[in-house]
Amino acid sequence: MLFRSVILPYCIDDSSPWCIESLNIQKPGINANETQFLRQVKGIKTPAYPDLGFPAGSTISLWRSKNIFDGGGTETYAVYVMVRFVKLPGKVPSIVNMSATVLPYVEVTEDKNSTNQKYYESQYVRDAQSDGSEKLQIIGGSKECAWTEDRVCGLVEEFPKEVEVSLSMRVGNKLTGWFMGRLQNPVITTASLNKDQNLLKIKANPVEVPKFYATTDRRTASPEITASLPRNSDYYGVRNGLVNDQGAFATIATWKSVAKDTAAGVVSTWSATTILNGMGSQCLADKTKVLGVVTTNAMVYEGTAPRFENSTLNYQVGGMHYNPDGSVFQGSYDLVMRKATAQCLYGFTNAPITATVTVVDAGKEERIETSSLQEFGSGNDKWLKLTARGFTFSSPTLKIKLNQARPVTPAPAPSPTPSPSASAAATTQSTTQSAPAPKVVTQKSITCVKGKVSRKVVGANPTCPAGFKKK
Repeated sequence: MLFRSVILPYCIDDSSPWCIESLNIQKPGINANETQFLRQVKGIKTPAYPDLGFPAGSTISLWRSKNIFDGGGTETYAVYVMVRFVKLPGKVPSIVNMSATVLPYVEVTEDKNSTNQKYYESQYVRDAQSDGSEKLQIIGGSKECAWTEDRVCGLVEEFPKEVEVSLSMRVGNKLTGWFMGRLQNPVITTASLNKDQNLLKIKANPVEVPKFYATTDRRTASPEITASLPRNSDYYGVRNGLVNDQGAFATIATWKSVAKDTAAGVVSTWSATTILNGMGSQCLADKTKVLGVVTTNAMVYEGTAPRFENSTLNYQVGGMHYNPDGSVFQGSYDLVMRKATAQCLYGFTNAPITATVTVVDAGKEERIETSSLQEFGSGNDKWLKLTARGFTFSSPTLKIKLNQARPVTPAPAPSPTPSPSASAAATTQSTTQSAPAPKVVTQKSITCVKGKVSRKVVGANPTCPAGFKKK
């Protein structure tokens, strides 16, 4: 078994496979030119192995978007796309996962006479394995840097407000399934380039994500916190590197009281990665195409596609209740999925689809009737886009129920009974006269409210349910 990780390079020509074709940074009201590729960061580039089916790898690519400045007052962005492969004996390589990140940065050069060496260069180390394979590791560098070279750092900055980032990549057509991400308002599209490659495009706004940090005295810590710490150590703490697994939820639940249910900070980010297929339905496990993307600004979230249970798509998120400034955290969630997938789940037709979002946390329930369900695309590439905004629970499960109104079939008009004289006259006239047109029933829509809950009612003569008032 062989494993290989590849950082995608910039596409040098129209025939280049497995590469980054373009990056675009747009902002309302600003006429920005197409983002310009600058260069690849200095470092070791891995060659292609055509006989094994592995593409060539490079380093992080650097780009400039004119007239759109990030939080550091620069126009530069780093793009990091990593694809991980595994190859079994006698088989072609398969894709383990892919992750894509865009980071705004400002270039900082350290004084060569400084002894601090804060921004030292990352080192690529090759280790020979006992089976004859080779393991490539990256050591060194600074966590503050999107990339490093010799005493040069691409210092990570905040995204400009209201920007939209669009990343286009040429990838193998076996890259399918679901994506998750730190994105808002995502749109994902694919187009075939040839028998092996697709053009994958992810367009979305960056999202602000709360950060978590807490400390406590081990001598007075709760039994739950003590149990979560490494044994036989008085100084080391616990660090969870993955925010999309159940361990992250456990860490948040254990340390929430110590952190006073408050985030330690906020960071803006733009990233997407492939995830495990959804559970509960074969419709969510289709491996022949990209099915959708789920994104959120929550501190922690499930690392799978939505689970299909009891006719709802369920997805859990979590985090602190308060922002660093004391305001209540406002959660966001986006689900973009193929319309054909929704039709498979529910047996829907091509008629319009509506959605209901329910937010449940610790037995509390807040029902949201959303009007933000949109359809886009055409032909076999139709998509549904659902957004939920403003939920405030600390560890909610979002339950999405899709609905489809049945079309109203007008009843046929009854045929009039002719009089004897009319019947006799009719025998001398044409019998091919068309029947009267059926009466068309006009559908009306009203919105009904009950406290914070709102519902949309559609019908020929719609009325509000008991306890609701017409808005």
